[in-house]
Amino acid sequence: MATTYDAVVIGSGFGGAVAACRLAQADCAVTVIERGRRYDRNSFPRDWKDPAAGWLWQVGQGLFELKHFSQMMVVQGAGLGGGSLIYANVHLRAPHEVFQNGWPTGYNRQLLDPYYDLVAYMLDIKPITASKFLGMPAKTILMQRIAAAMGRSAQFCLPNIAVDFGEPQAPHLNKFGALQEGCRYCGECDIGCNYHAKNTLDLNYLKIAQDKGARIETQCEVTRIEQTVDGGYRVHFTDYRDNGTPRELNARYAFLCAGAVNSTELLLRCRDQFRTLPHLSSRLGANYSGNGDFLAFAFNTREPFKPSEGPTITSGIVNARGDGQPNIWFIVEEGGYPSQIGSLLQILNPGNKLLAGVRTLSRFDLDEVLRRNAPIPGPHPDAEHSAVFLAMGRDQANGRLALHPLTFALEVQWDVQANMPLYDAETAFVKALAQAMGGKAAFNPFWELLHIPVTVHNLGGCPLAESPASGVLTPDGEVFGYPGLFVLDGAAIPVAIGANPSHTIAAVAERNIERAIRRITRNEKWEAPERALASPVTDPLSDIVLRP
Repeated sequence: MATTYDAVVIGSGFGGAVAACRLAQADCAVTVIERGRRYDRNSFPRDWKDPAAGWLWQVGQGLFELKHFSQMMVVQGAGLGGGSLIYANVHLRAPHEVFQNGWPTGYNRQLLDPYYDLVAYMLDIKPITASKFLGMPAKTILMQRIAAAMGRSAQFCLPNIAVDFGEPQAPHLNKFGALQEGCRYCGECDIGCNYHAKNTLDLNYLKIAQDKGARIETQCEVTRIEQTVDGGYRVHFTDYRDNGTPRELNARYAFLCAGAVNSTELLLRCRDQFRTLPHLSSRLGANYSGNGDFLAFAFNTREPFKPSEGPTITSGIVNARGDGQPNIWFIVEEGGYPSQIGSLLQILNPGNKLLAGVRTLSRFDLDEVLRRNAPIPGPHPDAEHSAVFLAMGRDQANGRLALHPLTFALEVQWDVQANMPLYDAETAFVKALAQAMGGKAAFNPFWELLHIPVTVHNLGGCPLAESPASGVLTPDGEVFGYPGLFVLDGAAIPVAIGANPSHTIAAVAERNIERAIRRITRNEKWEAPERALASPVTDPLSDIVLRP
């Protein structure tokens, strides 16, 4: 491996993939360091009974990482393509009002829309209605009917999703030369699509980056960054392919894109533990948000929901209190899951007596109860009448990531009480949905019993701002006090988006990498080659009529 590059990109999710692609297109010598594995077709884990069989990062460096904190549970992906490997493919734009507070000058929908359009072209997003081979899934049709029954047809939408709706089981090359096939409606989007029917980042942005000469190193985890005497950066990492051998490389520019939690943690360690970047802003770790994530279920629905039929998410219903204070805004999307975990989810069915009478359990007791009593994975006869709801909302983004002063363990400080109006509104909405379906609502047990939220949409920790007194990054994503060091992932987002944040993370990354490349190449007119091919895309949230 060469040891000196123009740029190093740490992480390969929605920020890292964008950065790697554009830097390679600008003829920069770039390397990408990704801690997870590369997943080719038919290589995602499918052994349902063994957590060591590729599932957990903590057990054999698998696909999912679960972080248990005292005030928040975090779920992250690990692999080439980052969160795109396991997300539900949804691409919604942040509505105009999201940019009214908390963002530095220069951020609004009008200025970001061309970058949203660019991301839309790269990921080939479209709504489920574009599927001409398999039609509309039963759960999509049911959600639309329930929205109408609740008087919420004007708040119902079919979001754009990054899914290939070509012919199932008919392999073809996409416009970037990667092999894909049409969606089979198997419900496995969020455990890794073995058919490459998801338009994951390894099939577009990262494919271009590698074709243009970027070096991609998987199973390598960055542990430390330090500034060199010439103003560049030395990156230290662990090479898991070689029994954990420590390695390092130098680059003039470093782009940190390891995800909101991991990017912030790495910078915290560089400032507070290793002291290699001692002048990082005191705001490091601030503006952390779980994006109002809220997981819920409806069991024993009157009509079949068929959660394992179709992509994971295909529809959503928006709820808001309008312009009053507080303005509670969230979207509830229908979810799905593979049929193989139907039995596992029935543990949460209100008819199941397992969790009854355990309100005093500690988090660790609850872990043990669920572990010991979980059924054997497999289909379940009640699964067809079991619905999943995934809510996201505009929480206050008032959390903080920090290192314990003695142990240096990462901590999440989250004010549940201050965000209860949002959580209460999401709870009430889900109960109303379940009732309209003739079913019974149920909730993530860590929330219901312990009031510990679970988030898959971490944001903040390195917020964009006008000055180091109010944030960590300049409006262009460069770290205050460290020229040439950038953060281009969800850590940079200073507020809760409310909707699925991947589209906004990628659009902001496109904006900021364009500015960085113009500086690096001294070409003030440089722009992504695909800008000329991208057409304006209508976002479904633009037509939503808000109501309480």
